[in-house]
Amino acid sequence: MIKNSKFSWGGLKKPFFVLAPLDGITSSPFRRVCRKMGADIVFSEMIAAEAVYYKSKKTLDMMRFSEDERPIIIQIFGNDMEKMAEAAKYIEKEIKPDGIDINMGCPAKKVVSGGRGSALLLDPKKAIELAEAVRNATKLPLSIKTRIGWEKFDIQPLIKEFERVGIDAITIHARTKTQGFAGKPDLDAIKEIKKLVKIPIIGNGGIKSVKDANEMLKATNCDGIMIGRGALGNPWIFKSIKEGKDYKPSFEEIKKLVFWHLDMSFEEFGSKKGIFDMRKHYGWYFKEFDGASDLRKKLVVAESKEEVKKIIENFKSRS
Repeated sequence: MIKNSKFSWGGLKKPFFVLAPLDGITSSPFRRVCRKMGADIVFSEMIAAEAVYYKSKKTLDMMRFSEDERPIIIQIFGNDMEKMAEAAKYIEKEIKPDGIDINMGCPAKKVVSGGRGSALLLDPKKAIELAEAVRNATKLPLSIKTRIGWEKFDIQPLIKEFERVGIDAITIHARTKTQGFAGKPDLDAIKEIKKLVKIPIIGNGGIKSVKDANEMLKATNCDGIMIGRGALGNPWIFKSIKEGKDYKPSFEEIKKLVFWHLDMSFEEFGSKKGIFDMRKHYGWYFKEFDGASDLRKKLVVAESKEEVKKIIENFKSRS
């Protein structure tokens, strides 16, 4: 097991495969699922540095993790240097993950409107100052997740500055902020960025199959790949990429994994939040089966773990 004192981005065997930070999704149970299915590294949900600074219980609880999730990276976002730095200090001392990541790529309106996430692409000076402030605040490996630009591919000077201030790795979502999650990822942009710096570059965006992953690795020479939406309902994608063949789990395998995921959610969050946390996952896990729509409708109104399991077992027997 990799401990936080031993982890380094540069020391990873390449290529490596990472679970992306997904707001409201990459909580501890799902991270554990993806680690079991072959993810080499997992990221937390986006954590507001300001909430850490003011010791919000809800936010501090979001950063909890189990040892079998390591290596785990806590991702923070914000635009206040003091609060970002203090959050990093607290996370290193009290949470003890394997690394910290700064989000400079989220395109969500509620994030961007506060000058955070991808909004920092419009203020390179502020982005560099934030990166340097967090770098000076922690000895943990420090990475940044960003995009190729706001409206066009123009992030090259900023990437070189990130390396200069001591950032250890950079994840590049190969789309602009204005593209959001639509359009073809610009693999040539990642290729160019990879040539600019010596630190590891992780490619991100549009990875939903073995073919997608192989294309990104070959086209960009990136050191690793980060997978987000492609892992929803298909955590087997990590196993597939490593084995070089898209894996199609049977209903029985999906059922077994969902039951384990469900049990972990109840253990982590309690019965009330545990049942709600799982509801978004059912549609992803069962989307490719005949009658899946009716199954999901029943699962999202189930009020107990026993009821969920019974509904799934009954669906299995009919199918």
